[in-house]
Amino acid sequence: MAAAKAQDPDNPLTLPCDTVITATEEYVRAAQRTGHVRESVKGYDLFLAAISVAWLKGASAAEEESLDRVRALIAAGYRERDTEA
Repeated sequence: MAAAKAQDPDNPLTLPCDTVITATEEYVRAAQRTGHVRESVKGYDLFLAAISVAWLKGASAAEEESLDRVRALIAAGYRERDTEA
């Protein structure tokens, strides 16, 4: 998370994280163009969601059924249409 949060030239994960975040942003923009992801979502949001699920799984903080529900919740949230205020 430290590598994704701030540019730290001494952290060997900074460049790989930047690359993944950039690729995720491109993926999200492409999905937005086809209407599969709501416009307010950013690639960094999806990146954070993915590493949250990875942390839960790696920390054995949730059973597989819970992880499946979290994944479904995240996926549904990104697909919901933005509402006009």
